[in-house]
This record gives sequence, structure tokens and C-alpha cells, in this order.
Amino acid sequence: MIQRIYIDNFRTLINFEWKPGKLALLLGDNGSGKSSVVDVLWGIRAMLADQAEIRHCFPGSTRARWEKRFDLAIELEVQIEQRNYTYKLAVEHSQAEPQKSRVRRETLLLGNTCLMDFDGGELQLYRDDGTAGPIVTSDWTRSGLGGIAPNRSNQHLTAFKRWVCDDVWLIRPDPRAMSSRTDDDNEWLTPNLSNFASWLPRWMAQDFSGAMQATQALQQCLNGFQALQVSRTAPKLEALFLVADGGTYAVEFTDLSEGQRQLCGLYVMRHAVLQPNRLVIFDEPDNYVALREIQPWLAEVVDFSLSTHGPQVWFVSHHPELLTQLAPSHGTRFFRDRGPTRIQPFTGTEGLTASETVARGWSGE
Repeated sequence: MIQRIYIDNFRTLINFEWKPGKLALLLGDNGSGKSSVVDVLWGIRAMLADQAEIRHCFPGSTRARWEKRFDLAIELEVQIEQRNYTYKLAVEHSQAEPQKSRVRRETLLLGNTCLMDFDGGELQLYRDDGTAGPIVTSDWTRSGLGGIAPNRSNQHLTAFKRWVCDDVWLIRPDPRAMSSRTDDDNEWLTPNLSNFASWLPRWMAQDFSGAMQATQALQQCLNGFQALQVSRTAPKLEALFLVADGGTYAVEFTDLSEGQRQLCGLYVMRHAVLQPNRLVIFDEPDNYVALREIQPWLAEVVDFSLSTHGPQVWFVSHHPELLTQLAPSHGTRFFRDRGPTRIQPFTGTEGLTASETVARGWSGE
């Protein structure tokens, strides 16, 4: 899990430091910096998993507009299987050519032991026993860590990289973008769940137990729902429903309401994505669904997150139910006053629920 994140000079985040817990609710007005924190983590994942160029992950246009500096600094402290890693990234933007950005320095440490040091285009590797490996010249428009292949001598480095690439999940569901097509083979789920239909059959085949649990939860949530299945006549996802006489009928997935598609996505995510040692970020998961529909899903996710082997879970939300349940114990308020983002633990108002406190604009006063 992430124990500390530091960001300097990304949008409204200037000398920003946050030490999130295992369960966290990010709350605050639009433009207060909540999504920027998430975007930084997703940018790092793109660097390491996809070897994306720095200019695509952190373009010069993302620096704070009131800052004259052209550098970006990011630090992550992460605990993985009782080992403490520190990852640092310093990016240098070009003042003359705003679309050009490069890695000035990138380091990864396990405790006090350096695992890699990418400085000025030269990549110094270290073995797990602390001895120095080769120095190689690398493309500093991309992450040095992203290009390192796993081998027997760098298993600690590989464990960190694997965690970022495989165990950091961002879920920003948009049922309007969700397709019915199942003929695209997708191993990785897009954050907006647009490829949900083509990703789902692979997951169901790999995790039959989880698929059954998600199906049973949806049967309790959606009236008459029986299952999600691939059509026998076309490469499309269908939802199977019961009728009063005991028969069934199938509906193409995109013919479901936006709320029904959202719930299908959320309950599948509960059983497919929420796994031990992961960080799962839900950005506005409550859109399109009613209060009584989000409550049981939210209770399941929160209970699992707070269990001994549960994942780290962050919510970004304005929903009254999430505010009321999570803000008092797990809420971090993001706010700005004509300057950079600041944060503080949520403080309520006596006699009011957390959602009422936020609605009346008294949060933090």
C-alpha cells in the first residue's frame, strides 16, 4: 500500500504531501486537486507498464501556471509484502519547447538500499545483494525503471514494478462508454470500463468463484437479473432476465439502463479487482445509481478494505452516502484559497451529518 505520496509542481499540487490510510475518501470542491493526485499515480503506471514517454504522462502544460519553475518532483513510499520501497522521479520540462520533457533523475530504494539510479540518461543498476551492476545509457524521455527486464538478480526491483503495473487500479466507470462487443481480447480493463464486455469473458473463465459471487450480488440488486453471458449468435454481451412464468429473455448489454450497466461494472469490480495488496481507486463510482443501490456495494467494499488482508481503497466522491459513512473516520478534505492545494482531515459540525456539513459549506471551519 502507499504510505506517503509527495508531488511538487503538477497542476495545483505544490509541495503536496499526503499519508493515506488503508481506506480513504478524497473530498472537496471541483478543482481542489483530488483527481490530480490520481492522475499522477496513473501517469507513473503508464511510464512503467507501457513505457510511455514522459511528455505524454507529464507534459509541460501540467506544471502550475503561476510557477516559474520547469521541474516536477514525485515521491512514493510503498509497502509491499512488508518491504518498504521509496520511488523518486524528477522531471525536467523544456521552457523553449513545451512538448518536450525528460527524466532528470529516477531512483528506487528498498529501505536504505538503492536498487536503481537513472541520472542524466545513465542507468545504474544494483543487484538484490546491494552490489553494483552495469551502467547503461538509456533514453531519458522515458522511465529508466520501465525498460528494465526482470531477472534473478533484481527480484526486489521487479516486485515494485509488478505492483505498480498489475496492482494499481483506477476505476472511473462511465456506463455511456461501455460497449456490448466481446470480440476484442482485452487483458487489461480501461478505467472507464469501455471494454468491460470484451474483458469480462476472460475473467469469468479464470475466476469462476468470483464470477458466481458477482452474479449472485447482481441478482439481489437488479430485479429479475439472472446472469451476464455472451450471445450465441453474435459477439456481444447480454444480460439474462427472468419473467413471471419462469422463462427468461436476453437483453443486449447496451440496452440496459445506464444505472444497470454501472451496477454490473461495480459488482464485478468488487470480486474481480479488489484483491489483497492492491491499491484500487474508485473515482465517482456512485454516478447513475440510486442510494439504496450503492449502499450494499459500498458496505462490502469498505468491510473488505478494512479486513486483515483487504486492499487499499480510495474513493473520490461527492455522494452524500459516501460522505456520511466515510468522511468522519477516513475523509481527507482537499481545498484551495487562490493558490495550491492543501489538505486536512475532515472535521464535522456538531449535530450534522458529514454530507450536511459539506452541503452547508462549513467543512473545516
